[in-house]
Amino acid sequence: MTLIGSVLFLILCFVAIFFGARSCVAAQEATQVRKYITSADSTLSDSANVGNEELQATISAALEDPESLDTTAMDRAADATQKGYQEALRNQEVPPEFEDVHHYMVTALGIRAAATGELAGAAEEDNEKFGEALPAAVEDYKLSDAIVLNHYLPASEEALSAAGRRGDQNYLYEPKPFMDYEALGLSSSSASAPDDPSAPRDVKIFSVAVAGRPLVQGGNVTLTGSDELTFAVTVLNGAEVAETGVPVEVVLNTRAERQALPATVERMEPGDQATVEVNGFKPGELDETAEVSVKVGPVKYEQNEADNVLTGTVTFGI
Repeated sequence: MTLIGSVLFLILCFVAIFFGARSCVAAQEATQVRKYITSADSTLSDSANVGNEELQATISAALEDPESLDTTAMDRAADATQKGYQEALRNQEVPPEFEDVHHYMVTALGIRAAATGELAGAAEEDNEKFGEALPAAVEDYKLSDAIVLNHYLPASEEALSAAGRRGDQNYLYEPKPFMDYEALGLSSSSASAPDDPSAPRDVKIFSVAVAGRPLVQGGNVTLTGSDELTFAVTVLNGAEVAETGVPVEVVLNTRAERQALPATVERMEPGDQATVEVNGFKPGELDETAEVSVKVGPVKYEQNEADNVLTGTVTFGI
């Protein structure tokens, strides 16, 4: 009886430890997701504050009086947007559910950083260069807003739903646009596509080339020592509306590590094609065959995602 009692007690202990451990893991995962969402919201809010406060005031003053252009303020705004982009890019605490989502935020912040840097550089030259660079920068800012609104937020909601954490959507906030374009008198054009659920939306992979050689579905490309590990991804907009901020991601799985690098197709008219180059990968070992995955989109309201992904392999030859 003593032996049986001891065995039952041990079983109860193991059951308690098992369910206790599962509860702790679940709580830890929930905390990690909430921490990421609130951190991402803070990052996007800080970015919007840079645009709506310091940058907007500087541009507004320059539009009223070109001679009052404050290049120091422009440099501060450029540094702030670059800092936000780098922090998001180096974030090592992205939950698995948000690995794909995070690229949207990084892309939006990268566009803002690049546009503000170019605008600050133009301001350093002269007032005329600044005026010429401003419309392009504003279009880039609108594009970044469209990526956040039309891609980052819906993808975040889908990630929470897939993870069974719909309740955590209360932590997800819609950030304000990077600037008040209407107040600046620059709201006549928009970079965002029509947000109409009834409009057919479809982007697809038209072709992929590695070091200039075509990579087909399930195929392989063998590289030589002189080949540059660059992926040229051609995207086709097969819908009836223009698409902006279409995300592209190339994943290379070598023995050493998983490498995922993003790119963005800024704008495509209906029926148009656009090609982006993705590079910066570390090559694998000699004679190693690494798996490759290329993903395009999906865009909001897209129903057919079967042609959004291409998989194959790359062999690193001599």
